[in-house]
Amino acid sequence: MASFLRGLKHALAHRGHHQESQTKAANPALALAKNFTGNFAFLDEQTNKTHSLAISPQLQIAIDNKVLPGQVVGITIHELTFLDHYGYKLVITADDNGPQTIYDEAEDATYAIIVPSV
Repeated sequence: MASFLRGLKHALAHRGHHQESQTKAANPALALAKNFTGNFAFLDEQTNKTHSLAISPQLQIAIDNKVLPGQVVGITIHELTFLDHYGYKLVITADDNGPQTIYDEAEDATYAIIVPSV
């Protein structure tokens, strides 16, 4: 019985350390977010209007300073896929220099990300 209690005490002591290390592990999606995070702009050639695009470290997306309701449904080093509350996708592609294009499924249009916005 004494060995059982020692074993249980040992297991409980180590379980806390194991859980701590699991909770401290980085979210892989947030680690990839750094490839997309920042303030950018893109030009809608049909309306000749430049729009701002902001992507937060938590992968919140805002266009023209309005946060888009929805969620990120996929992320890799080179592509971030966001599903808006209407069910349309925004797909942002990136290379080593950051975001390069944004595809808007609702408009069936791809826009080049032209300049960092200040």
